[in-house]
Amino acid sequence: MDADHGARRRTVDGLLAQGLGASGAATGLAGVEQALQEACDLLVVALPVPDLTLGQLLAMLRAVGNIPVLAQGAGRGGVAALLDLGADDAVEGRPSPPELAARVRAVLRRARPGGGEEPIRVGGLLVDPARREAVMGRRPLDLSRKEFDLLHALARRRGRVASRRELLAEVWAQPFGGGDRTLDVHLCWLRRKLGESGTTPRYLLTVRGVGVRLVDPEA
Repeated sequence: MDADHGARRRTVDGLLAQGLGASGAATGLAGVEQALQEACDLLVVALPVPDLTLGQLLAMLRAVGNIPVLAQGAGRGGVAALLDLGADDAVEGRPSPPELAARVRAVLRRARPGGGEEPIRVGGLLVDPARREAVMGRRPLDLSRKEFDLLHALARRRGRVASRRELLAEVWAQPFGGGDRTLDVHLCWLRRKLGESGTTPRYLLTVRGVGVRLVDPEA
């Protein structure tokens, strides 16, 4: 959705040219209604939206389903603020059609269940990509979409270091970095839910200047 008719038309045409189905709306309410009626896989939101804040729009969508949202045009707080609000991806300004299409595909890959991927066990932690669930012992972990994506990315590399650039590219579609604060914030939240902290790590070990690895604390 984009209040600027010309920009909206260019975005739709660009996504169609990249092999993705697309349609446009001028307001937040119209976009939400259209997304629900057409069973859209993802909503691209060009900010600012004239009738809704991003938080209001996300709340409406989450109340009726789980449609991923890619936000364009960061204001105060930048991309990190949009991600912290709950956007599945965010980008400054309006990216080129190939970049936007790549980001859309990346978000859709992360949003889909893990298919036939088997659960991954690391010590007392079980990560189930198909169910998008994580359990510590017998206690389910209440993880946000991004927290689960981050944990899953680390679990697939269990015992090996995942570089910051790898994690930003895989979880936030930022292959060239630039989202270190966002990564650090989500690692902090994830540590808290795993029952540890940066000063007393158990599962998430930071390799200074390189990245993070997920380990079995009893190994």
